[in-house]
Amino acid sequence: MSQACAMVRAPSERWVVFLIGAVQFVNIWDFVMVMPLGPDFARALGNPALQLGLVGGAYTAAAAVAGVVGSTFLDRFDRRSALGGGDERARPGDARRGLAWDFPSLLVARVVAGAFGGPATSLSLSIVADTVPPERRGKAMGAVMGAFSVAAVLGVP
Repeated sequence: MSQACAMVRAPSERWVVFLIGAVQFVNIWDFVMVMPLGPDFARALGNPALQLGLVGGAYTAAAAVAGVVGSTFLDRFDRRSALGGGDERARPGDARRGLAWDFPSLLVARVVAGAFGGPATSLSLSIVADTVPPERRGKAMGAVMGAFSVAAVLGVP
């Protein structure tokens, strides 16, 4: 009987791992795609290339702060809706990045994207941990975290 239950659960587990991996791919892609475009941003926005580190750091700092703040209250919400809501709110930050008219507007766009994209990683891993039984959890986590490598290699032009 337990084998039959495991067979029924496996496709839904795979689907969850695939979807969470896709969310991670988009979040990591969002993070890393700016750096190769840095010289183009510097030229188009008229700021020195020395400030490009702030563009990457703004996302990282916002993600770190949002992760710490989010850890105090995100467990009160359903994880799927919190992940969906955060991801939905991170995309306007992406749009603002494309519409940035100067360096401060680009930084604000990166902070907004990081503030909502950062907690998505912890929510994603929590969903996988809730869905996949312990005996298959390591493989599932590895597949989800593999999205980082795929995004870094295939996602960046």
